[in-house]
Amino acid sequence: MRLTRVLCALVLMCGLLSAAQAESATLTVNAGGDLQAAINAAKPGDTILVQAGATFTGNFSLPAKNGTSYITIRSSAADSALPAAGARITPAYAALLAKIRSTSSGAAFRTAAGASYWRLQFLEIFPSSSTASSDLVQFGSGGSSQNTLAVVPHHLVIDRSYLHGDPSYGQRRGVSLNSGDAQIINSYFADFKSTTYDTQAICGWNGPGPFLIENNYLEAAAENVMFGGSDPYIPNLVPSNITIRRNLIAKPTAWMTQGWTIKNLVELKNAADVTIDGNTLEHSWLANQQGFAFMLSPRNQSGTAPWSQVRNVTISNNVVRHVAAGINITGYDNLATAQQTQGIKVLNNLFYDVSSTWTKSATAATGRAIFVGAGPKDIVVEHNTMVTTGSGLFIDGGASPTGVQVTGFVFNDNILHAAKYPVYGNAQGEGTKGLNYYAPLYQFLGNVVGRTSTAAYPSGTDLPDLLTLEQQFVDYAHDDYHLKSGHTLPANVGVDFTALDAARAGSTPAPTPTPTPTPTPTPTPTPTPTPTGSTPYSGTPIALPGTIEFENYDAGGEGVAYHDSTSGNVGGVYRTNGVDIKAATDAGGGYLVGWTTAGEWLKYTVNVTAAGTYTLDARVASSGAGGTFHVEVNGVDKTGPIAVPNTGGWQTWSTISKSGIALAAGQQVVRVVMDTAGASGSVANFNWLKVR
Repeated sequence: MRLTRVLCALVLMCGLLSAAQAESATLTVNAGGDLQAAINAAKPGDTILVQAGATFTGNFSLPAKNGTSYITIRSSAADSALPAAGARITPAYAALLAKIRSTSSGAAFRTAAGASYWRLQFLEIFPSSSTASSDLVQFGSGGSSQNTLAVVPHHLVIDRSYLHGDPSYGQRRGVSLNSGDAQIINSYFADFKSTTYDTQAICGWNGPGPFLIENNYLEAAAENVMFGGSDPYIPNLVPSNITIRRNLIAKPTAWMTQGWTIKNLVELKNAADVTIDGNTLEHSWLANQQGFAFMLSPRNQSGTAPWSQVRNVTISNNVVRHVAAGINITGYDNLATAQQTQGIKVLNNLFYDVSSTWTKSATAATGRAIFVGAGPKDIVVEHNTMVTTGSGLFIDGGASPTGVQVTGFVFNDNILHAAKYPVYGNAQGEGTKGLNYYAPLYQFLGNVVGRTSTAAYPSGTDLPDLLTLEQQFVDYAHDDYHLKSGHTLPANVGVDFTALDAARAGSTPAPTPTPTPTPTPTPTPTPTPTPTGSTPYSGTPIALPGTIEFENYDAGGEGVAYHDSTSGNVGGVYRTNGVDIKAATDAGGGYLVGWTTAGEWLKYTVNVTAAGTYTLDARVASSGAGGTFHVEVNGVDKTGPIAVPNTGGWQTWSTISKSGIALAAGQQVVRVVMDTAGASGSVANFNWLKVR
């Protein structure tokens, strides 16, 4: 034992000396140079400087390398001449960017199986005109070669880059996002369009996430951003933990007179735990589809993914304008088996110029702010202002195995200025009639509805005529929908513009990847520390109410972000430190944290949007009676011991709940602590925690 300790100490000292001597390298590729050779030679932490203004043509592969430091491929232009971290790039910087042109063989960049820690920065990525049917960047594979989580690439970044199709011929897709942890930030996507097939700036269907899409301009003809739309090859996979924040998502109005295939702006067909916050969505019209800003509709596209679902989506603090329709929330796939849409929150959004005039033909658009059909459940619509030519809320039937009624329907504190039928149930009637049929246990409180008829509305609804309602706004004629000082409407109704403006402006600094060497070194900014020294795994605190995936514990290492009593990751997937993780077969797929024993713990940096009393749900599995655990917030035990029942197996899942948990607003740290082991010696397998 003593000799073993001496040998271990010597090995550790040698490792520390080697690490201290190792330095990140800068590899330079000038015009005419071999970019692929530099990519192959690069080591974790290296920077590949590609000559600004020079064009490199090819289909470059990003291989799997050991290590957890990013390899950055970037323009050689000085940082001082380029947008700062957190600032969105525009085409005006094109001359300073290294130019990567794909060939007819496919994508300009694609990842190899298991590739990780690659960053593309300050690049212009574009096609040869003959590659208009391809992707420009492939993060992960959308095909059958990627059929297990073990081969999924992860920790991939596109930052301050300009991706575009051919102005005349278009391009199929900017990024196919079929990876693990990936960020697309501060970039500009344009001319993703086609006359014959659907196009997207960003589309993902065969990667688990998490995904961050922040502060980009995103332009595409069919769907600007989409998750789902093709069946995943990884069994039970649902792209999850998706954040779409502070983007401008739009279609050029010039396309209205052209022949491109036009559908909607953002579509979710297979996605869970999604936050869409602080964006501007504009210019979508009736053409090949209805022209919704948001389409939330589960789709088992090829009939091979019956687990497809749209679940736990928060749409908050967005401006939706100059569109044919606002949000479509459909309960089920009408063509194949899929899961019920549920857990949709529409909070503090401004809808205006949602109009029947946004159409390419003589057929009028619907002009509806929110459409609900085919029986979804748990739908919350609060503190929105809607100015439309059609209904503010339209509820319909449709193909639904559970019936067309919406359970858990909440519609509170909204302002509706609609030209006709502000709230309407199809074939049932306006106001109370429609609500009673389609959402019989509805909550409808504190709303202001501009009256256009004598139809009955629930008691307590404020019903001014349209002119009176228009006079409550600062400048209705010029689209200023702030309420005047001294307005006569109920307090706190409609949009909270302070919160909306802060979300769109990014009052909280945007997360940036780990700094890398640059041609002209600049001081590395010191990150703002969290109260405990750990930092959010994705770079952004987890929004609560919402879902905490157990495997997304904070960064910071042993004793800081987690404590695990054994070395190494027994499951061998997703992360490489000491927490034991394996793939989960629960609905939605993803990962679990297992092999848990007494005394272990995990930390999660979160942001609670509003102070209140919440319920905590834990998704657990145990073969035999499990142990106990508790949940702390900022060091205070909030739950007491929670016992894990015998669920019937380590992949047989059950949800246990604890109510009455008081949380303050703001950033804080959640710690999950394992107290006692069960009969098997383990506390439980853990999939997720949900705060609701």
